Amino acid sequence: MRWRWLLVLPVALALVLLATASRLQVFWWPDELHDVTAGTQGQALAVTDRWEDEGGDEHRRELTLTLLEVVPATQVEGFSGPEPLDRVAGSSVWEVRLRFEVDPDVPLGGCQVSLVDTRGREASAAAMRLGRTSVPPPACEPPDRPGPRYDGSRVEGADPRPPAYEVSVLVVTDDHAQPDLVRVWWEAPDAVEFSLSGD
Repeated sequence: MRWRWLLVLPVALALVLLATASRLQVFWWPDELHDVTAGTQGQALAVTDRWEDEGGDEHRRELTLTLLEVVPATQVEGFSGPEPLDRVAGSSVWEVRLRFEVDPDVPLGGCQVSLVDTRGREASAAAMRLGRTSVPPPACEPPDRPGPRYDGSRVEGADPRPPAYEVSVLVVTDDHAQPDLVRVWWEAPDAVEFSLSGD
């Protein structure tokens, strides 16, 4: 009699795995960056990105994005202008230069930028204290000329955002990291990835 249960066991196991996979799709998959627009450094990419407003209505942002370069950072923008970076043992700071071409009425706040190194380790741009240096959060708009907020309102007194501009984002990694990929995104699942190696 027991041997019959052994025949049923593989079927039961398969059903459990299927149920688990469907739950992963429902709960995990929508929050992952899997709808990727991929290119290489120096290539202008046409990007279409979906986002939802507070009422749940879906919108699309369309822009052209170019990764200009990734270089070791030497300074950071302070309150009174550029300041030298405080070198901290065990860390490196990379400047990611991006060019945007986008309608001035498209909201771009809340962007995320990260570097993936040649060993597959990812470091996200974030506001932090590094020695005596304050590393700013990532921004995909000129600091003095931001575009509209997601509710359509604008920063009082700010000039309109230009249709084409460049920004620099600082990313802190460990000192052995060799950048291989730059990732830019707003809301999952959409993301833009630039390979530095051209592969």
